[in-house]
Amino acid sequence: MPSAQDLADSAAGYLVAVPPVADGVCDLCHGAPNPGYRRCFSCAETSGQVAHPVATVVPISLYQIGGQLHHVLRGYKDSPDYAVRAQFSLIVAALLTRFLWRHGKCLAAAAGESWDLVTTVPSSRDRTLPHPLDRAIQLSTWLRSQSRPVLAKGAGDVRHNQADEGGYVVTQEVRGRQILLLDDTYTTGASLQSAASALAAAGARVVGAVPVGRVINPEFNAQAKSLWGRATAFPFDFERCCVCADG
Repeated sequence: MPSAQDLADSAAGYLVAVPPVADGVCDLCHGAPNPGYRRCFSCAETSGQVAHPVATVVPISLYQIGGQLHHVLRGYKDSPDYAVRAQFSLIVAALLTRFLWRHGKCLAAAAGESWDLVTTVPSSRDRTLPHPLDRAIQLSTWLRSQSRPVLAKGAGDVRHNQADEGGYVVTQEVRGRQILLLDDTYTTGASLQSAASALAAAGARVVGAVPVGRVINPEFNAQAKSLWGRATAFPFDFERCCVCADG
């Protein structure tokens, strides 16, 4: 079986570097804020709708809807072909493993502390089986050793640009734990912020969050187009992340 490094390298050609925080880069999700703002509209909305938002979000890659990373992040969950789901799940696990192994210290430095537990943001849909991201994590010995699902879908209404304190419920004791949240996709931050606030309300410290992909629509406005142009100007490099000391 290919190693996590080999699998991650096979995906590098369609990954897009996430820029560090700067003018024209959201100080939370690393997306594109409107002129004169440090935070994009979606992050300002969703982080302000919960009592305990997570402040450190470190996406692995930017991506466009319809691109190959979008295909992977949809297909590992919903492809009707088992072989496709299996292959894409391996890629998702490899991306998270390689990124966190290489940049865990960067993330901890940005957040001010490291984590002792990894957990995932539950699906917004009702699923009878474990979330596909939880299943993908089980494919990585290193991630599996530090992960545990501790959240479940709640009664709150979490949707586009709308976070909700009751969106998720904590299913196990997390008081005193330092938790890293993982997700496959970051669009507006509603799910991630709802999950982070639920954990914090239960006594955990949410160190940060790592989505595999942060959605960008370069045609949305001039700021998004400029951000995408900067991000795609150079090949993706696993040796750099958006919170590396050297940028």
